[in-house]
Amino acid sequence: MNPLKNRPLQWLCGVALLVLPEWANADTPVMFRTDVIAALSRVGCNSGTCHGSPQGKNGFRLSLRGFDADLDYSTLVREQGGRRLNPVDPEQSLLLLKATGRVAHQGGALMGRDHPSYQVLLSWIEQGCRDVVTPQLVRLEMTPGSHRLPPGTQSLTLTARAHFADGSSRAVSPLTVFTSSDPDLAPVSASGVVRFQSTGEASILARYLDQVVSVRLTYVQPDTSYHFQGPRIANFIDEHVFAKQRELQLLPAPIATDAVFLRRVYLDTIGVLPAAEEAKAFLDSTDANKRALLIDRLLQREEYARFWALKWADILRGSPTTISERGVHSFHRYLVRTFAEDRPMTEFARELLTGTGNTIHHPRANFYRISRTPEDAVEAAAQVFMGLRMSCAKCHNHPFEAITQTDYYGMAAFFAQVQMKGNQFGLDDEVVTLQARREIQHPRTRKNQEPLAFGLRLPGMSPDDDRRVFFADWLTAPENKYFAPSMVNRVWYHLLGTGIVDPVDDFRDTNPPSNPALLDALAADFTRNGSRLRPLIRTILNSSTYQLASRDEPTQSPHAAKGDRYFTRAGVRMLAAEQILDAVSSATGVPEKFDGYPLGTRALDLPEGGIQHPLLQAFAKPVRDVNCECAREDDPSLPQVLHLLNNAGLLAKVKSPQGRIAGWVKQNRDPRYLIEQIYLATLTRRPTDAERDLILKHLASQPDMMTGLSDLQHALINVNEFLLRH
Repeated sequence: MNPLKNRPLQWLCGVALLVLPEWANADTPVMFRTDVIAALSRVGCNSGTCHGSPQGKNGFRLSLRGFDADLDYSTLVREQGGRRLNPVDPEQSLLLLKATGRVAHQGGALMGRDHPSYQVLLSWIEQGCRDVVTPQLVRLEMTPGSHRLPPGTQSLTLTARAHFADGSSRAVSPLTVFTSSDPDLAPVSASGVVRFQSTGEASILARYLDQVVSVRLTYVQPDTSYHFQGPRIANFIDEHVFAKQRELQLLPAPIATDAVFLRRVYLDTIGVLPAAEEAKAFLDSTDANKRALLIDRLLQREEYARFWALKWADILRGSPTTISERGVHSFHRYLVRTFAEDRPMTEFARELLTGTGNTIHHPRANFYRISRTPEDAVEAAAQVFMGLRMSCAKCHNHPFEAITQTDYYGMAAFFAQVQMKGNQFGLDDEVVTLQARREIQHPRTRKNQEPLAFGLRLPGMSPDDDRRVFFADWLTAPENKYFAPSMVNRVWYHLLGTGIVDPVDDFRDTNPPSNPALLDALAADFTRNGSRLRPLIRTILNSSTYQLASRDEPTQSPHAAKGDRYFTRAGVRMLAAEQILDAVSSATGVPEKFDGYPLGTRALDLPEGGIQHPLLQAFAKPVRDVNCECAREDDPSLPQVLHLLNNAGLLAKVKSPQGRIAGWVKQNRDPRYLIEQIYLATLTRRPTDAERDLILKHLASQPDMMTGLSDLQHALINVNEFLLRH
């Protein structure tokens, strides 16, 4: 056996010298846990689409991303009689033959014989396939750090260095997996070379074993003709938003008209359209401060608390299926009170996470009627209150983040004491109680898992204490890096249509915020104001950023970044199912009747999800089976359009003898007045002269005024201006 065979060579004075990487020089043994596992990860052998899947591939299974080194060692060395490795002739090892494509391999050739991973695996086999004690990896460093590339420099080489518990460190770039948050903008090569294609920002993530680190890079292709022009800065939000736009050579849209702002702020704050009289009063007002005054009034209206209770009932999964018919009404009343009183969100989170008792009389305890196991509870708490999707770590270390399986079960252990009494599906009320010293086992070690908050032991906790209280203290502490950013990002999403981190429940290094300074400033302001929603919402609504137009965006520089993530204009999205139905009722003056509720109850006021109502079902009112904002559809579909055109209940409202149009016709009101009222009630604006003239011609051609005005009302309900928040 020739140990130099197929190794990279350098020639010096006619003598061949073996070029070995830093981790595999002639005097240093190759370590299974720090080198071999990393080499397999580097070429994707243990990825979820290959042998790292739960079932493996073709009888060969590795742990995902090497999270279980003991399993991987046993699989490689002992399984199937050790046929995958050949210490006598290492290059003829089946592992290497398949990985290089010299033996048929479903995954194809993953590496050549000059690849760093090949050299590590070959050296390890040559050295006897040992698994020796190795120092623990404690930190991964990537250099250079986050920064802006100099003008004219579109590429950058990143390097990774691993730091170990014994104080040693070494370069590990050849065994590190580099990925880009935006591969179209800034692809990164396997060796860590980033090359920007145009102006923009991207986060580059490096993963080595269980450590993940990212750097944020910015590249701007200078445009000497660029000059930032934007609306006035109303508050700190605009300072951060416009600064980011200026950095990336973007231009914001102008401020929206009064009519557009009026409709938008009603829908975003209280969920309903303004009445025609309210719209007329606002549009005719000459008060320079009328927008701020309107925002203050809306935040005090009864509909505000009901609308935001609906949003939180969706993500907390409050439905008859999970918490019974009585339970969902009790839970809804609790949510409405919480937002009406503007109680701190820290207090709200604490109440939900520490709730006990009869779930009808103590509705906050319904959190555990919905999340019935420690695993369910930790996933819901993380997703709702920290913006983290932890479910991946239930079975293995998170494949893309530094969240381990121990992190998952360490957090779940805080909820292990919770148990339920009563009949889940019967008429009896369920009671949430605690059973002291009840534990949860780590599935890999089969030992009881102690409660840990991302590896942190919370001080002062004894075995008989309610662990949830300590978890809630940690979660809602001002220094917690998850809670406040997650809360403000969720509110920002609801008001602007896109999160600063988007999706809102997916905070991770590979999904960075579009404007970190803005997110930090909002979180700090939220905390200063007692973690209450009203001050946060008021600040956002009063910003020029929120009040930008949805169109009429200036022509952007050819060297500007893509502006979708940087709030250069207002987002456009379809109204929620409940908003559409309530808007139709408001515009026509004919309330909807829901079974079991008094006439006049709005769809937004319904406590439960999954209502059996044709229009609500057509427009995807969620059944509340996931802790996710994704349950609602934002884009119109053809069936929804056909539903609005042909729905019998909707047509009946338009033509109802009890409706607003019928009442006006009986009063023999002037057609111009009637046209204006219909526009104000439906689109929150007055008709243009051209629209008015066209409608008057149509009315003159109809057999009666009722028919002509009904046609107008039905037409306006079907236009995008009505269906979309813009």
